[in-house]
Amino acid sequence: MNNNDLGKVHAYLLRHRYIETKSSRRNISKDERDIATLLRDADTEMKVLLREILNGQGLELVQFGEFDEAGIPSGATVFTVARLPDTTPSVFGTGTLVSRIRQVSGIKSDMAAKIWFVQLWFIHLDLIYSRRNRGPHEMQEYVGAVFTRDTLIDATRDYINDQVRKVDQDSLNDDTVYKTLTSLKEGSVADVVNAFLELLVDAGLLEKNSDDSYRQTLLSAYEMKVNYDRQLASLMPSGDVAGSATNLLIQDEELIGE
Repeated sequence: MNNNDLGKVHAYLLRHRYIETKSSRRNISKDERDIATLLRDADTEMKVLLREILNGQGLELVQFGEFDEAGIPSGATVFTVARLPDTTPSVFGTGTLVSRIRQVSGIKSDMAAKIWFVQLWFIHLDLIYSRRNRGPHEMQEYVGAVFTRDTLIDATRDYINDQVRKVDQDSLNDDTVYKTLTSLKEGSVADVVNAFLELLVDAGLLEKNSDDSYRQTLLSAYEMKVNYDRQLASLMPSGDVAGSATNLLIQDEELIGE
């Protein structure tokens, strides 16, 4: 791998964050296969240089083989670009997130878009962790962490109707989250879930299956394991999910990278 190849690999990794030489679950494009193979076969010096570049951007290159984690076929190599703990990579931002979610009818501000994203993030974690009695450090379970679009839509509606709407609005110091979640029309809830799923697939954190179901990726499981204790534990859903989201949203930091 020469310097020109290094630039191509770096750019591709930043865009996709999760590449494989081959997969038993999805079709691998020629571009992805070529980039992954080029990186797999690169000499140690070039890999060290690439890792140094990514580290300087708040990221790390993590390589997995068939014996490292479940779900990797024989002879395959997986590369992921994960956020380093306690960093906010400058190459990622919330622009794409806000722009996509604001396309949903009824979501009229950047803050509303971020509130919806955070709430859906909590709910999707409930589906792939809590409801499976799975701890955040159990990476191997990502293979079976599958849910359908309809399941996430139903879980979101149930959460709004069974928890959010039952909160005494007058008791809230700040009712921004409450108003944001309860003001969206029924049909728009499905639309914002669709937008959320598109964003996570695009970010390499979910993988869409042929039957319209979604599965957690190895990248997502790895980031959860590495970052949970240091960054996520205090933000995970509790009895007051709306309050947790409010506390998160008043912090001056990025919510996701695309």
